[in-house]
Amino acid sequence: MRSISNSFTRRVIRDESRISMVWTLMLLPLILGVGGLGVDAGYAYIGYRELQISTDAAAMAAANGLPNTTTTTTLATNFSSVPGKYNAYPILNTPYALTDTQITVTPGCITLSGLPACGASITANAVKVTQTAKIRTFFIRALSAFGVKSAQSISLSATAIAAMRGAQRGPYNVAILFDTTASMASSDGGSNCTGTKIACAEEGAQIMLSQLSPCLPNTTCGAATNGNVAYPVDEVSLFTFPAQTAGTQLAKDETCSSTAVQPSVISYPDSKALGTLTSLPNSANLATLVSTYGVVPLVSNYRTSDSTTGTNPLTINNSVSASSPSIVNAAGGNSYFGGSKCAGMYAKGGVSTYYAGSLFTAWRYLTANARANANNVIVLLGDGDANGATMGAGSSNLNDSGASKGTYPSSSKQCQQAIDVATAAKAAGVKIYTVGYGVASGGCSTDSGLTACSTLRSMASADKNFFVDTGSVSCAGATSVVMNGKTNSLSAIFTAIVGDLTLPRLVPNTIPFT
Repeated sequence: MRSISNSFTRRVIRDESRISMVWTLMLLPLILGVGGLGVDAGYAYIGYRELQISTDAAAMAAANGLPNTTTTTTLATNFSSVPGKYNAYPILNTPYALTDTQITVTPGCITLSGLPACGASITANAVKVTQTAKIRTFFIRALSAFGVKSAQSISLSATAIAAMRGAQRGPYNVAILFDTTASMASSDGGSNCTGTKIACAEEGAQIMLSQLSPCLPNTTCGAATNGNVAYPVDEVSLFTFPAQTAGTQLAKDETCSSTAVQPSVISYPDSKALGTLTSLPNSANLATLVSTYGVVPLVSNYRTSDSTTGTNPLTINNSVSASSPSIVNAAGGNSYFGGSKCAGMYAKGGVSTYYAGSLFTAWRYLTANARANANNVIVLLGDGDANGATMGAGSSNLNDSGASKGTYPSSSKQCQQAIDVATAAKAAGVKIYTVGYGVASGGCSTDSGLTACSTLRSMASADKNFFVDTGSVSCAGATSVVMNGKTNSLSAIFTAIVGDLTLPRLVPNTIPFT
């Protein structure tokens, strides 16, 4: 009896083994499919994450190039996953991918608080980057061996939109330094605008004022006291070289008339009595320097709100006074935008170019008027030659002899002095931009081994902060910018400068993009 029972048990086990084997063979495609789906899905997810990360990087890099759409496309491609580029992950490229990563770059326009709107000097303020790729499957494709139609690849796609520099920034204390020597009264010739060189330079200031933030976003700035609103963000001041008779700037440079009023130009007033790089000026001496180099103090009354646009985005002041200064009047009103105009500053000349004095004064002025969490910025525009300007202090009050000869203030080594002052200002945390306007070769008659190009380059905080316009000679290290089909126009340069004070940022893909 026991023998029969054992025999039956063995037969049942053998039969169940056969059944299990049959079931296993029948379910093998399903097992492979489920397991393969998990493995291939995980592999595809890693590929997608790499594709999205590189797409975000490409969009951010591209936004750094705006509004220059050619540069935008180049930067996006360089930081993409396209074969041979910076983020060319192996998963997304051969031999693992059926199709190498492809990229599409589309500059366009969005509306975002604090972001400069498209129009005028900006043809695109955002960029959309899309990347696609096809990667092979491994396990799922093996199902074809069992006669199951299976996917041979998985298509991936990622999109990112980034806004250009220009969204909410700051706060900044900005000093704009303009060359008003006689050469700036000559015609521009149409490379930047149709007026005089000083008028074209002033239009650059208008661009900056239209894109900086006078007050908090989405607010009306309100009334100004002594040129500043209640909660200013970016305050801007204006300086000139050569110096002017104290007290004439308000009546001449800031008046809004149809005809420019000629200021009273004086010899450069810098002297050891007023301050040096090693013995900084006290408040009284600084006030003396500012009274001759300064045109407009730090103000934030240049727009009525952070988002003012149109043909008259800037606020002209028809009742200028010591308590109500106007940088907009001195910068020519809204002429760049086709709106109301003021004659602006006048380039009378009479004394040649000397950078160091105005630069020294602006630096110390910004320092003396520092605000918590506000960064100091200087933008200096000159038409090149720093060529032996007349100093008014007399040799006894200048560093014109002995071991200190040629150090600020001095009538010799005037280009080197500009570099020395800039170096000290940069060491104190000031960011300096230099713009060469109509720069010619040479240009440093009191120095040996320096040129206008090399001096302006050395004064800037970095090569990316050094520009020359299209009418200048080629200067080593200068940053090239293109906008509205023009290379190195002043409008492009000043747009690039104000944009450099911000960072691009990613925005939701759902934002309307045109």
